[in-house]
Order: sequence, then C-alpha cells, then structure tokens
Amino acid sequence: PGCPVSPLPRPSPSPAMSPAAAGPSDEAVEQLLHRCKGMDLARWAAASGESEQEMAHRFLRARKGNVDNAFTMLSNDVNWRVDNDIDALVSKSVAEVAGVDEETLWNYFPAWHQGFDKHGRPVLYTAYGNCEVDTLCGMGSSVEKLLMYHVHQQETCVRLLASQSEALQKRVDSFFFVVDAKGWGLRLWTRKAMSFIKGMADLDGAHYPERLGQLYVINCPRALVWTYKVIVSWVDAATATKIQLLGGPSEWQHLLLNHVESSQLCSIYGGRAQPPFDAHNMAGFSASGEPMTTVTVGARSDFKLPVSVPAGGFLTWCYSTENHDVKFGVFYAPEGHSPSTKSECVVPVQKHKAEEKEVIDTLNGCKAGNYLLVWDNCYSMLTSKVVSYRIEAGGKPPDDTN
Repeated sequence: PGCPVSPLPRPSPSPAMSPAAAGPSDEAVEQLLHRCKGMDLARWAAASGESEQEMAHRFLRARKGNVDNAFTMLSNDVNWRVDNDIDALVSKSVAEVAGVDEETLWNYFPAWHQGFDKHGRPVLYTAYGNCEVDTLCGMGSSVEKLLMYHVHQQETCVRLLASQSEALQKRVDSFFFVVDAKGWGLRLWTRKAMSFIKGMADLDGAHYPERLGQLYVINCPRALVWTYKVIVSWVDAATATKIQLLGGPSEWQHLLLNHVESSQLCSIYGGRAQPPFDAHNMAGFSASGEPMTTVTVGARSDFKLPVSVPAGGFLTWCYSTENHDVKFGVFYAPEGHSPSTKSECVVPVQKHKAEEKEVIDTLNGCKAGNYLLVWDNCYSMLTSKVVSYRIEAGGKPPDDTN
C-alpha cells in the first residue's frame, strides 16, 4: 500500500548518462534558472536525483518552452512544497497521512510499485475497481487526507527515479502506469470520488509535470468510457495523449509485454513476477493472484469445463465478463461417469452480473467425482461474451487445519 518498493531486479545499467530529452533550449533553461535564484531549487530537485538544469528543463517542457509560464509554475510548486512541508510528509506513516491504516487502504485503494519497464521507468499499478472513496471517508479519512496520501505516494515514487538514474547512469524522470478498471462501476462515481480524482489530476499537473511516461487503463467497462470524457478534461492535451483505454486481456496483455519484460511484469497481468500482496480480495484478480484464462462464448452457445475433485476436496472458481452478463452453473457426476447439464446440479445456472464484479465462490467437502462448470450464453441471440476465469481444485485447501 502507499506504493511499496518492490525488491525486483533492475534493468542492466547503461554505459553512460543519457543526454537530456529534446525540447527547450539551453538559453531558456538559463533564463528560468536566473529568475529562480533564491528558491533553493537544488533542495527540491535532489529528491528525484535531478540537477537544477534538469528540473528547469522539465518545467519548461510542461509549459512548451515559455519561460514566463514555467517560472510561474515552478515558483508556485516551490511555495506549495514549503507551505505543506512536503519533505516532512514523506517521513510520516500512511496512517498519519491518510487517517486510516495500511490494511484498510489496501482493501479500498490498492496501489503499488513493482518492477521497471524496458526504459528503466518504475511500473506503478492501481486497482481502480477497488477504489472506494466514500467507504474510506466513512472510516476516518477524507478527500483532503486522501489527496495528501496521493502526494505521499508520488513523493515516495519520485525517490525511485533518483535510485534508477544512478543505477542506470541515465536520467529516468517518468513512470509507466497500469490502472486496472476491472470491477469499476457507476456506483463508485460519487461526488467525493469525482472530487478526489479531479484533485489528483490538479496535483499531478501542477507539481509533477512530465512525470507520466505512459498510462494504460485496462479492463475498461463501458461506463468508464463515459466518465473518462469528464476525467480527460481535467488534464492537459499532452498528458491525454499518453493515456490509452483498453478492454480485456486480448487488447492489453501484448502491449504490457512490449513495454515490460516478463520477469518484471506482475503475474496478474501476464508476467512472471509474483505480486507483493495477497490479491484474492481485489476486483479482477484470480483467487490465487495468478493470470486468468480468457475464452469467447458465442451467441446461442455455451462453454463447458470439466474438473475432477477428490473426496472431501474443494473446487474454487472465479470469473468475470467484459461488458455483458452470462449465466453460470455447476453439475456433478460420480467417478467413472461424464458430467453433463443433465447431471446433478450443485450450483443452479443463473446470471451473476459478472460484468460488474468478479464472481468468486468455493465448494468445500466435495464428493469424489467429476464436476462440469458451465458458462451459458444460449439465451443471447446475437452477442458473444468474453469470459476470463481461473479454476482451482484438489484435496483440502492448504489453510484447512481440520
């Protein structure tokens, strides 16, 4: 929670420090630095490992090379940092900043750092489908406290840039973001949530310019596409071009692997790096925190999956759908017999609104035999359904001490 730093290995160092990114001229940088004398820029640049020149260059890029506008932005940023004692904020605990403990934040605002992309940028994840602002506010936090928690996260992650730049011997000054929208619905689009998201956009735009390298919003439900039109109006045009909305795994998994080595990418999203947390209670994550299998169930058809379970064993399923619902049920046949939809029904076939929230359930103390999991789309005349699922079955679960 609070962007924990992952212990994963970093990419191999480059032989030499890379040149500054193209953009504002050296003359513009010198003009801005001259106007900023007395602001102690070195103090604020040090957190991310930047020089004063690199910091000035970044603010000039954010203001398209206009020295006057960059000066206004930079002086406002420094004043904000002094007024809010940002240096001291970083050393505070999550509970002090957010008003709720880390476990509560993890359940209702999951965000973490894990690994680095192929450019050496830290990869940051947020499970947006679990971000319940109103719930957190009812447990002792507030929109204002959550915004300061966001600053706490940003400042913690900015310090990763300093260590990365030193390790790679080149300037790393931006992040690679993955926002998982699985499980998000309009029920989460409340006044407080809107205020929080707009507040984050305002903070990032004013105090963390040019920090966004790329942002993929994955597993987007249709409702989010509508709200995105509101959200994108809160960021500048250059930032908006770095944001891409994507549907299910078929749209985003190959893109993530193009940017992030498999050894660095979280296993939930198709990589080999184990998540630094217990993911079973998070929207869109399988019960074991591992990748899910995706199938398309055609219109007027179904998808059947047979599973064998020993006596006294367990059968766990979790599944979700993209945009549309689908019926689901489970049937049983004794050992030596093949199960079918005419076999004993142990879970009635019905809709579970899996397009809104992942469905997770378990049968414990199972009879020995063969079970048939059925995703039924026979009632749909025209629409195919995309189902992502993961199944686990076996003897007594590892945590069963009876």
